[in-house]
Amino acid sequence: MNTWTSRRAATSAALLLSFARERGVDAAALLSDTGLTEQRLAHPGSEITADQELTVIGNLVRALGDRPGEGFSLGLRYQTAVHGIFGYALMSCSTVREGIEVGTRFFDLTFAFSRAALDYAGDEVRFCLDDRHVPAELRGFLLERDVSGIVAHWSALWGSASEVRRIEVAESLADRVPPVLRARGLRVESTPATHAVVVDARALDRPMPTASPEAAAVLLRECAELLQRRQSHGELGARVREVLLRRAADGPTQGEVAAELGTSVRTLRRRLGEEGTSYRAIVAETLGTMAEELLDAGLPVERVAHRLGYADASSFSVAFKRWSGRTPGGKRSRRASS
Repeated sequence: MNTWTSRRAATSAALLLSFARERGVDAAALLSDTGLTEQRLAHPGSEITADQELTVIGNLVRALGDRPGEGFSLGLRYQTAVHGIFGYALMSCSTVREGIEVGTRFFDLTFAFSRAALDYAGDEVRFCLDDRHVPAELRGFLLERDVSGIVAHWSALWGSASEVRRIEVAESLADRVPPVLRARGLRVESTPATHAVVVDARALDRPMPTASPEAAAVLLRECAELLQRRQSHGELGARVREVLLRRAADGPTQGEVAAELGTSVRTLRRRLGEEGTSYRAIVAETLGTMAEELLDAGLPVERVAHRLGYADASSFSVAFKRWSGRTPGGKRSRRASS
């Protein structure tokens, strides 16, 4: 199986767990060989690797015998809120055209494994999905899921599903997927190229009912920052960051973080060095960013210190100055004068 080291929210894996339980698949079977726990998936803000989610999906597909139609049923559950900031960014776009282009630009923030591209062709727009790098045994299930989710989003965000003219399915999946989609009322054609959801271009300049230029400016910036953060860390560095965020109030030691990740302090240091970073650098970045956000929100220094696991404001202030080069009080003074 390919290695997918980019990070993603654990939301989709938690949804997969719920879906599996309804079909009689227990959590142990679903999470086998992933290193994940139910508690981790349930924790707000938890992140996992794409490889871990792909393993969960593989476990589910095998447990269900790869039944056609299951992926489509799953896709209907990927509503806007499941996608977090990305979903709300789509809602805030001014027009359908802008929404589609934003969706393509930040497609890596979804839970898909395909690569997305737009193709404007006369009175049609093809939203292309290239899954040739996805494990062959999972492509049918995932295409069902993704087409289902895209069509559901089109109806919810941008208008009637009738504007979706057809679904083009690559010949390699022509026997598996088209019957499932046709049974759901969708027109399907086979293509020698990549899969595509083809929509009526006349819908592109229609205003979005939930448009908000002010919100869009903020949300698109946050999408860009989130995408950069998830792609800039090596796999282990991102896992260390996730533990620090989740257990900040406990003030975990480096040894405790290493133990939670199933490794030794020595190995942790070596592997982080191979990723071009260090435990101290990740702590400074992670807790420093969290501290600044809490201070910006108006929390007193004492409460911020407690939230980050420090015994008192004094020890927190020393750490904050090491991270940022100034004291927490100095940050507040600069903000107040700006």
